[in-house]
Amino acid sequence: MEKSLRDIKAYATIHLTFPSEKVTALIFKSIKPETESAPTIRSKVSIAKAERTITLTFQARDTTALRAAVNSYLRWIMLINDTYKTFKSFRNEEG
Repeated sequence: MEKSLRDIKAYATIHLTFPSEKVTALIFKSIKPETESAPTIRSKVSIAKAERTITLTFQARDTTALRAAVNSYLRWIMLINDTYKTFKSFRNEEG
């Protein structure tokens, strides 16, 4: 019998603070769609934004699914942040 997400056994909440509200909004807008259509039934993620802070709340059926979800979201956020910094530095050089 297939378990549903209601059998949550693992959870985590992560608060990330960014240097500006602009960066926070960019990351929030980029990640939000991922939280609305989970690629797996083993975990669920919700996201909230307040000023310069993004809060990610993870719920999973097991610690393996929790770890995978946390790693995926943190990697995506790091990629978005690094990409933003790179484009910002190119733009400043063109000045």
